[in-house]
Amino acid sequence: MAKRKAWLIGLVVGGLLLVGPGLVVLLQMAWHERRLAREHRALERTHHALAQEYERLSSDPVYLERVVRATFKVARPNEVVVPLEAIESSERSR
Repeated sequence: MAKRKAWLIGLVVGGLLLVGPGLVVLLQMAWHERRLAREHRALERTHHALAQEYERLSSDPVYLERVVRATFKVARPNEVVVPLEAIESSERSR
């Protein structure tokens, strides 16, 4: 009985020595795969949002004008721009 128990323990230890490192690598790869899948889903959401923004900028001239004016602080000729941010901040400081 003791001989059989020692043989079984030896077999389990030998199996762990052979499979153990591979199991660690397998778990690391599974973790990496899950992380990449999360990244991929986030990138797909970002791509979808950017595609919608591109479509809207391409097809809606009013929206395009609003974005250009807000982003680059562009005004039409003979148009007076009143920076509301400066007015609001001066009112808050009073």
